[in-house]
Amino acid sequence: MNVSERQKMETINTPYDDTFRTLLQDCPELVVPLINELFGTNYTGREVVVSNENEIFFRNPEGKKEKRVTDSNLTLISLKGISKRYHLECQSTADGTMEIRMWEYDAQIALMEKEYRNGVLHVKFPDSAVIYLRSGKTTSDELKICIHVRQKQLQYGIPILKVKDYTLEELFEKQLWMLIPFYIFRYEKEFRKIDGNQKQLSGLRLEYEKIAEMLDQECQSGHMKPFTFGALCELSNNVVEKLVSKYSNVEKEVTEVMGGKVLNYRSKEIYLEGCAFGREEGQKESIVQLVTRKYQLGDSPEKIAKDLLMSEEEVEEILGKTTGSQQ
Repeated sequence: MNVSERQKMETINTPYDDTFRTLLQDCPELVVPLINELFGTNYTGREVVVSNENEIFFRNPEGKKEKRVTDSNLTLISLKGISKRYHLECQSTADGTMEIRMWEYDAQIALMEKEYRNGVLHVKFPDSAVIYLRSGKTTSDELKICIHVRQKQLQYGIPILKVKDYTLEELFEKQLWMLIPFYIFRYEKEFRKIDGNQKQLSGLRLEYEKIAEMLDQECQSGHMKPFTFGALCELSNNVVEKLVSKYSNVEKEVTEVMGGKVLNYRSKEIYLEGCAFGREEGQKESIVQLVTRKYQLGDSPEKIAKDLLMSEEEVEEILGKTTGSQQ
């Protein structure tokens, strides 16, 4: 890799990456249907989503220490206590470095869970995927990486999800709500035309009124938390403001709709302040239940720690408290 490519990789960070990370941090339940869509899994949404360390450090070929920040490095823990690690990246523009970045990220993530068995180092790569906000007819359906070792080679693909391939109805049908803030990208090539055409502006406004209404219905039916509703509207606004800043009419029509919903459901700060403790305690309680259940089924503290990506000390502390309270 030449110097310009490495510099490009070091500076990659957009408001859209930040939106993706914010959603994952504030509304982790949204990533579960996305993982189902990408990998053909059948998670129910009742799994525990654990965000792992997303800063990765390594030395480049010149010997200098570098830092990479992944968009997501997470673990899903099923109700049966089975854990699986995933790595997702949100990419706004193809830059020719994606395969290299995914390889670097995944290799470092794999080393975090390295294991020696009978003198052999075992590393397990996460299930990885890329979400493309921009795509065209020539955009591939997967990134391809081939590893050559002596006379053998291993080629594998990293799936690509193209946001523009999904209609509004499909996003809601599959509960891919995490992609709603990026829906505006499908109109990017038409911004100039829409901005000067009142009929098209009205059509765009109506579409976003429909989005707001559909989100509201999900919220009213209990399928979506009010906080999640507010976060999706607010982050949709943020993406629009960044993407269409040169087209004031387009920006005005969309932000008036989504901004109004943000005001009506201005719950983020209130919800975080009032429920952060409860959320944290709820997640802790879920992990305690998983540890206790696996122990009751005969798993050793060492195996439980490995399965749930915890330290043995943490497992033993939980078991000490739960068994002590039962005596």
